[in-house]
Amino acid sequence: MAFKFSPLNKKSLLWLVGGIFFSLVLTQAVAQSYATQLPASFFNEYGSPMLIIEPKSGEIRDANKAAAKFYGYSVEQLKQLSIQQINALDAEDVKLERELAEQENRNYFVFPHRTASGEVRTVEVYSWPLATETEKGETLLFSVILDITGKKIAEASVLEYKDRLESLAESRYQKLLTTQKQINQVRWLTTFTLLIIIAFLIWNILNRRKAEHKLREKSSMLEGLLHSLPDMIFFKDPEGKYLGANAKFANFVNHSPLAIKGKTDFNFFTESLAKNFRQADQQVVTSRDLVHIKEWTRFPDGSDRLLHKVKAPLLDINNNFIGVLGVSRDITESYQHEQRIEFLAYYDPLTNLPNRYLFQETLLATSKQLEANAALMVLAIIDLDHFKNINDALGHTKGDELLIAVSKRLNSLLEANETLARFGGDEFVLLLVEKDSNLELAEQKLEERLELFQNSLSRPLQLGDNEYLLGCSLGASFNSSFERPFTDLLKEADIALYAAKEAGRGTWRRFKTSMQTQVESRFELEGELRKGLESQQLRLYLQPKTNRDGLVYGTESLVRWEHPEKGLIPPDRFIPLAEDTGMIIPLGEWVLKETLLLMKEHPHLTFAVNISPRQFRNCNFVEQVQQLLNETGADPKRLTLEVTEGLLITDFNQSSKRMLELQKLGISFSIDDFGTGYSSLSYLKKLPINELKIDRSFVDGLPDDSSDALLVETMMAVAKHLELLVVAEGVETQEQQAYLYSVGCNLHQGYFYGKPEPAEQLLARLKKT
Repeated sequence: MAFKFSPLNKKSLLWLVGGIFFSLVLTQAVAQSYATQLPASFFNEYGSPMLIIEPKSGEIRDANKAAAKFYGYSVEQLKQLSIQQINALDAEDVKLERELAEQENRNYFVFPHRTASGEVRTVEVYSWPLATETEKGETLLFSVILDITGKKIAEASVLEYKDRLESLAESRYQKLLTTQKQINQVRWLTTFTLLIIIAFLIWNILNRRKAEHKLREKSSMLEGLLHSLPDMIFFKDPEGKYLGANAKFANFVNHSPLAIKGKTDFNFFTESLAKNFRQADQQVVTSRDLVHIKEWTRFPDGSDRLLHKVKAPLLDINNNFIGVLGVSRDITESYQHEQRIEFLAYYDPLTNLPNRYLFQETLLATSKQLEANAALMVLAIIDLDHFKNINDALGHTKGDELLIAVSKRLNSLLEANETLARFGGDEFVLLLVEKDSNLELAEQKLEERLELFQNSLSRPLQLGDNEYLLGCSLGASFNSSFERPFTDLLKEADIALYAAKEAGRGTWRRFKTSMQTQVESRFELEGELRKGLESQQLRLYLQPKTNRDGLVYGTESLVRWEHPEKGLIPPDRFIPLAEDTGMIIPLGEWVLKETLLLMKEHPHLTFAVNISPRQFRNCNFVEQVQQLLNETGADPKRLTLEVTEGLLITDFNQSSKRMLELQKLGISFSIDDFGTGYSSLSYLKKLPINELKIDRSFVDGLPDDSSDALLVETMMAVAKHLELLVVAEGVETQEQQAYLYSVGCNLHQGYFYGKPEPAEQLLARLKKT
């Protein structure tokens, strides 16, 4: 049976469907308003970047304006990106950072994020799960981005949900239109329409309840986020009354977040502070703009912290001004780091003295204030004598303590217009100025000042219960024109310092033009020595060693340099140069090899070879000696290696180990120049030593000098006690010979018995006799 509707029934049905659609839209609008009112307000007004991210794919579902501003994209552009396109780390590094955060019990991650401009910013990412109401019921990530590269906190706008309900309403409306067409044909569909209305109303009620529940969840989530942020955050109305605050700020004022509401700054701070805070608030109220403040603030625990405070307008959902939003960040550590970096740029961290850079600036500024020929300026370098030996013997910690003590002593001598700096190691630099048109008088005063500084270090330094005697060498450059560059003055002072060291240390020298010539000659000689080693210009010389019967029982190997143009160059000119440049190692190896080659043909003689400290400390020295013995077939029992006291004491453990290894091969050891260094009976007793050589400086005054005689007798007593052989160097007279025989020293070496001569010549003569 077919049914037809009268016009009145059709009109009623249209009203009914229209009512259904209106009810649907109205309910959705109300639900949307309830669901977004608080979160959207907070989200839009909070200045930090916020993202909604799909966790599996990394797609960015939504972003606030602060995120768009921070990354340099629009919100729509950000939605087209994934978080992997922003994060500068690869997947493996992201995994490592998450594991590290879990180990450190952190509620945030630290990532480098790349902005649209290509700049990489270091950020902290705080994330919370965010359940959605979609049919899939998927869970997204709500992430807050904190820029820890810079300190600017910007006002931001917040995420607002896209209303999915409108599309559902449209779908329902289309279905109702279809039903309206069908109802003209089937009467029983009226009942079905009523059921649809009832189902829609039930759905609308349930959806509203769900929205309210979601609103409460998000409010709780945002409140938790607010309390977990590391910054102090508060909200005030235009009259200065607190609308709310996070836990960090509540702890700062020693109140609960609820107790803060309705109170003003006058309830928590002193009147003067409260007035300052109120003044800053009024700037925001008046200008509707950001206010930045950096100030030191005392915390409840008594510590003073530097806070970066940002105050911004607080707006509601309709962009109406409702108060002030304040964010305070503790930047004490970053400030301290900046101060430390600035300090290290200008000062020496060990002694707190100016470094090279600050000294150079000071010299330049001082030069600009001086008039030519109306003042005199001195740049002087102070170098501690043999400081490396102290570091080797006592350790770098004690060495640093001594450097601090030296800096304090020198600093105490400075006058108002003088500067002391440390360039590194044991090198200190002085800047002295004397204003006087009488340059001779100014020069005299400055020389007296330099002697004062040097003499101050000749006195012992007291560290704890111990005293240390250092001494120093000093080189100075005098200047009266004040237009010369710093590098030239420093170079001249360095050349003068070298001259002071060449003069025996413990003294000072003023730069002279002739010194520059000497340095250039030394540089030229260095190049020629390298060529001399390569082209076999070195010659082996031997000096005989005799016993009490007057028989030559051995020799000491020496080296001479036979230059093709300059003739025979004495060792005191090139041996120190070889030591300084490292050429002493190949030179010493050549002397040792040439000596070993002679030993096989002269089995009745012993041979002694001087080993330099640098050669002995070479890590391959033992292996080199063993290899040369194998190559030459020389008998190691007739080989004596002569070393200095200073070498053994400054690196006792390593020296003892190497000496024992060589002694196992049959090699003997002799202490050269005994008595001139750091003589220590305990070291002599522990080291595998066979012989002592009395230095020529103690033999020169014999037998008339009572001091030399007493020292020689003491050395003989020590040697007898330790069962060591003794060889006297520098014996030149019969009187010296007789005295040495009288105290039991029967082995001699010196011009009285024979000068050093070419090895072949001496050995040929000994072979005949």
